[in-house]
Amino acid sequence: MSNFDFETGRRYLEEGDIVEAIRCLLASLDVDRSHVPTYIALFEAYEAAWHDSGDPDVLDQMRKVALAGLKRGPTEEQRRFLDEGLDRTEECIIHVQRAEHGEVREHGEHEAHGAKARPKGGRHLPLIGDLDASPVSAPPPGRDDTEGS
Repeated sequence: MSNFDFETGRRYLEEGDIVEAIRCLLASLDVDRSHVPTYIALFEAYEAAWHDSGDPDVLDQMRKVALAGLKRGPTEEQRRFLDEGLDRTEECIIHVQRAEHGEVREHGEHEAHGAKARPKGGRHLPLIGDLDASPVSAPPPGRDDTEGS
């Protein structure tokens, strides 16, 4: 069965319309929460939004999407993508937290993590809701809890 919202979201993402891509991909998850490729595409869309805006709130969305996708029984290749994405996201979160606490002193170091210093104005990004009712305030230890979920 084809998921129109997923296909449309992928197309918007390829065209660079990140906001519409995210809206469609979120609608796709409303249709099928177990479709791992949607989580991967949504992660890619939020990652593009992070690179474009530098908004730290987007990092939280990336993290939630990766964790939710990992709990949906991904293939080995999908798991690897989501694990690597989660690792990159957590690195950026740590860097942003250090920058907020004045621990990062070199000019331009935030750009090295792929984002601009502060978000520009523009369209508001749609945010994910509660994908699986799991708290995501702390990184999962070793991510072993995702096995078999």
